[in-house]
Amino acid sequence: MTGSEQVVAEDDLLALADAIDATRMLSDLESLCAPEFAGRGVGSAGHDLATDWLTEKLTDFGLRPEKQVFDIAATFRLTAAPVFSVAGPDPATLEHRVDYAEHPRSGPMPTPAEGVARSLGSAPRAGEWVVLDKVPQGEAFTELAAQVRAAGGIGLLTPQNPDGSGFLTKRVMGGKPVDVPVIAVRADLLAQIDGKVVRAQVQLGRGPVAGTNVVAGIAGTDPDLADRPVLISAHYDGVGADPERHFQCAGDNGSGVAVLLEIVRVITERGLALPRPFLFAVLDAEEIGALGSRHHAGALVDAGIRPDVINVDMAGKFNGAVAAEVGKDTEALISALDRAGRALRIPLAGGAVASDNRSYAGRDLPAVGLGLGAAHYHSPLDSLDRIDPEALRMAGRLVVLSAAYLAQNI
Repeated sequence: MTGSEQVVAEDDLLALADAIDATRMLSDLESLCAPEFAGRGVGSAGHDLATDWLTEKLTDFGLRPEKQVFDIAATFRLTAAPVFSVAGPDPATLEHRVDYAEHPRSGPMPTPAEGVARSLGSAPRAGEWVVLDKVPQGEAFTELAAQVRAAGGIGLLTPQNPDGSGFLTKRVMGGKPVDVPVIAVRADLLAQIDGKVVRAQVQLGRGPVAGTNVVAGIAGTDPDLADRPVLISAHYDGVGADPERHFQCAGDNGSGVAVLLEIVRVITERGLALPRPFLFAVLDAEEIGALGSRHHAGALVDAGIRPDVINVDMAGKFNGAVAAEVGKDTEALISALDRAGRALRIPLAGGAVASDNRSYAGRDLPAVGLGLGAAHYHSPLDSLDRIDPEALRMAGRLVVLSAAYLAQNI
């Protein structure tokens, strides 16, 4: 500790953890899961409503949040309810997200297309869909699509397996789009479709959008530590709703945002003065490449600010231990987490947490990613009724006490 700062009693720090309220977090999470926020997909009107709601929420806590806007070169989303039907003696209309889904590399499909679906033989045929039993990667996929286009084929039908929820996971990232339509079909249905007439249309809108991080802070008592804040972060974007089906995106990562907001509430209401500042970052565009945290990490480095970062991604389900992914120079972070975990009897275990923590670590900032879990993420079943309130409470208590230990700067 620098200067003559007074050490805050351990009981006062533990009181922060005791003040964490799961009911309040569930209330915030319910707001984040509301239909008007439309799954908080980047570039959607619902996402922008969520951004404003978060800004108002932090303002209500007495903070002065800043919106950090950054450019996103391209994203995509469904622009209309898709259709997919199979003709023949046993005609069928397939259900979107259950039987088929958009493919992230699909070319444009402004009107419905109809033709026989046939497994790829020696070459694609004019007026037909090409059925693939496996998907070529990288340039091989691009070259195959070019062959289909040159032959006058309609497009590609590729296999996708459902996850444990029974749905085809929603994908919001992909490589460069190809020149023909591509539709993902449940793998076990492709053989049944082979040789039948398929009529389908899956429209994707693509283009540049703006992302927005919402950042706010609480000053510390030691001016010599102003450039060494304790940063708590969580991404608020989700994969976005389908035109015909709502995605709440509760576990991934409404749960992490609810934890962050509850920590802000507890710290501001307690008014506990600690030497190091707190910084809170509600991050955007994690689902499409952690673009918001990349932007924020770069801005911190450019400003000469070097925080200790605790990122929370998925705090809706407890699987026996809190997973922690640590970067380099994280001795203080590890010590604080270990101390808090022991004090609160919350087990931690090393594990992969592929989230925004890696953006900060990639800029040589000390960062730890924490994850408890979520039920059926990137699925319509990632919903409020599958959130474990005790997991939220556990995450909130662990993070606020760890952050307080770090801000104490002992």
